[in-house]
Amino acid sequence: MKRIGRKEFFKYSGGLAGLLLLSKYTRPALAFTNGEEAPATGEISARSVDGVGTVADGSNNFVMVMDIGACIGCRICQWACKKENNIPDAVSPPWIEVFEVKSGVSVTGHPSPQDLKDGATTSYTESPLEGRWYLPVQCNHCDNPPCVKVCPSGATYKTKDGLVLMDYDRCIGCRLCVVACPYSARRFNWWQAEVPADEVNPLVPVRAVGVVEKCTFCVHRVREGRLPRCVEVCPVRARHFGNLNDPESEVSKILETNLSFRLLEEVNTAPKIWYITRGKKWLQ
Repeated sequence: MKRIGRKEFFKYSGGLAGLLLLSKYTRPALAFTNGEEAPATGEISARSVDGVGTVADGSNNFVMVMDIGACIGCRICQWACKKENNIPDAVSPPWIEVFEVKSGVSVTGHPSPQDLKDGATTSYTESPLEGRWYLPVQCNHCDNPPCVKVCPSGATYKTKDGLVLMDYDRCIGCRLCVVACPYSARRFNWWQAEVPADEVNPLVPVRAVGVVEKCTFCVHRVREGRLPRCVEVCPVRARHFGNLNDPESEVSKILETNLSFRLLEEVNTAPKIWYITRGKKWLQ
């Protein structure tokens, strides 16, 4: 074992003290964005935060249910998401991916090398095809999100209405959250976003180069009582969204009356996206 001298000892001790101070003073600042307090609407242009100007209601527990028995793989959800959330073409893959899978192939979270070898792909050109099923995947807004646990700056955080969001002003681009996410749902912004000025949604911040971004469940819409854009545009109603705390909500009734599953439940992330297979496509 290598010995260190007095000078090196004090140098390393000083670095450790700095890390301790950083952990002490960065985490409490999350009170600004963790659902306890939201920025005023007038601060939208001054901050780059998901859901800025909205208020989290703790009585809500937002979840999504996807009917892969109904999904036809049209990917309208994917393109509507890009338009709604100022996602430039440079961000690839987009926030929502739809995998075409052969019957008998089981995809868990993000396709494994074996899944890809067996035929799972996002590069299909026609759908739906006989003998194929379609699996949409995106951020699962986990109840136990590993991305939040590893973020050193508090840039990614969980709100009291069940969403996992980003404060882009805090993101330092370390990508620890990208590695920690078992669903491969986070995207790193390698290039400056280029979105035509007349197409920018002013309710969604345009992310700067060097930060991580992902699906937000369209927080700017759902906190105003509207549906996420992907749910709104689905032509076969394969997507459903609502408040799981309300027993009369559509998602509560669907999950009560249908067999369902979640991706990678065994890793204990408690994802907020459930999948069912009640669609008629499976019965033909």
